[in-house]
Amino acid sequence: MIRFLLRCKQIYDKYSRDEMTVYAAQASFFTILAAFPFMMLLLALIQLIPSITKANLLQLMITIIPSTLEMNSLIVSVIDDLYTNSPIAVLSATAVAAIWSASKGMLSIERGLNRVFGQEKKRNYIVTRIICAGYTIIFMIICLLTLVLLVLGGTIQSFMNHHFPLLAEITQYVLTFRTMLVFMLTICFAVLYTYVPEKKQHFFSQLPGAVFCTLGWIASSFAFSIYFNNFGNYSVMYGSLTAIVLLMLWIYACVCILFYGAEINYYYSINWRERTRS
Repeated sequence: MIRFLLRCKQIYDKYSRDEMTVYAAQASFFTILAAFPFMMLLLALIQLIPSITKANLLQLMITIIPSTLEMNSLIVSVIDDLYTNSPIAVLSATAVAAIWSASKGMLSIERGLNRVFGQEKKRNYIVTRIICAGYTIIFMIICLLTLVLLVLGGTIQSFMNHHFPLLAEITQYVLTFRTMLVFMLTICFAVLYTYVPEKKQHFFSQLPGAVFCTLGWIASSFAFSIYFNNFGNYSVMYGSLTAIVLLMLWIYACVCILFYGAEINYYYSINWRERTRS
């Protein structure tokens, strides 16, 4: 136990030296600016998939984002607006702007990860923005695939029950909503840690931080929901801006957890190198 606490302290000390909270604040600011055009584009794409309903979207968004009255109202209003407009019109109006602005948040995360892994910025700015835009598109595709798997989970389970009954119990567990969400988030974070820094990392060595980040995001969403609903009287302070402020605070906490997960991966990679040398 003492050894575990010492390791946690060492990781936190490097986290503080790297000033990751500064990078987290920068990333959360640009992420909140990009969140709404990105969400509009993503939901417009989802509208083109007939099997996904408004209820599926609401379930996913309310599960991921802290559940408060203000946040739920904001999510419902955005989804309602999208479903009242033509998805083609929304796509044509927001596609380029959403991807470009969302890549700014990814760029801030890339700079933070480069600081964690001790890498200097060498790529051209335009090239970096294009790469970050590509990562944003990949992230959007992963979100769509996750939703499709969640919605078509019943069909997949019926197929497994009929043709592969021995594996049916495993797929039944995997295809449950929260299990699928945890699995996809872990994969997303591992890919993020592996490919977003300028120097590519080893995928499997990034899994400890990815698991920590996934569990941390879920725990922080749950904790924020309890705090905001019972103790945080933000509506008195911020009025109509309450939902935006709560969203920014939550994103800031999530990005801090993301960078701490990267520090965990860095710590274990350094220790592994030292062990192999000795």
